[in-house]
Amino acid sequence: MVSHLSQSALLSIVYYGLCSSVMLVINKVTISLVPLPGLVFCIQFLTTFAVIILLKIRGVLKVDDLSLAKIRQFGPYVVSFVLSIYFNGKVLQYSNVETLITFRACSPLVVSFLDWLCLGRELPSLRSFLALLGVFLGAVGYVLCDSEFQMRGVRAYGWVSLYFIVIVFEMTYAKHMISNVNFESAIWGSVLYTNALAVGPMLVLGVSSGELEHFNDISVTPAKMGMLGLCSILGIGMNWSGWNCRNQISAAAYTLLGVACKLLSVILNVLIWEKHASFGGISWLVVCLLSSSQFRQSPLRSKTIS
Repeated sequence: MVSHLSQSALLSIVYYGLCSSVMLVINKVTISLVPLPGLVFCIQFLTTFAVIILLKIRGVLKVDDLSLAKIRQFGPYVVSFVLSIYFNGKVLQYSNVETLITFRACSPLVVSFLDWLCLGRELPSLRSFLALLGVFLGAVGYVLCDSEFQMRGVRAYGWVSLYFIVIVFEMTYAKHMISNVNFESAIWGSVLYTNALAVGPMLVLGVSSGELEHFNDISVTPAKMGMLGLCSILGIGMNWSGWNCRNQISAAAYTLLGVACKLLSVILNVLIWEKHASFGGISWLVVCLLSSSQFRQSPLRSKTIS
């Protein structure tokens, strides 16, 4: 997937891969200690927003001011971003990391079509299509091995199905955003707008799902505060690396990268967590990830002159 990319694109992939792989496991541990996903993610958003504003005031970062026109442009993306983060948290609360990764592994098939339909890319080559198909078949194999599916059937995948729908839209629309919205600093500007606008909707989602009723049940311990602080700080790196990488590669390639780099998450999850998939399930997951390595980013379509 990386042989034909520029050095800057390769570096952006490395940065994003490291942050994404670690962040999923850190969020899983944090939400297990503080089972209030809406609150956890609101703290992450506020931390990132506050740090950017502080660095902007200090003159360290050059970041765009908030404007109504850009807020309107970012509106659809922020809604999908908040929903994907919230559904991500609910999946981690009620299921395992491998379930989330495998459903995410199916999303490049849809995003690659939307890349062609909406973003001016060519359709995937035969090699890339077979790679995406391998990812999908691996996901099917995983579902058949997963105990959650065997015990409760399709109902076990309610939250992750919603996550899948939203993530497909988010990945496609975000590429449209960063390619068409004029920023002084495209990366930090996108990070600022995303986190500033996401706090309110995420807070509403958390309150509407009953998190406020359980807030007083959460005890304050050094371990919980430490993990909450760690995931909030790592969220800054995750935000920056994600938008930086998204700016360098296609929507389909970025979506697939988000799947492939999760192999590190699986390894970490097996090492530190009890609620992980069976050996058969993880074997199918590895099939997904190995297939993804054969994908090649589709080039932009050439414009015909009439």
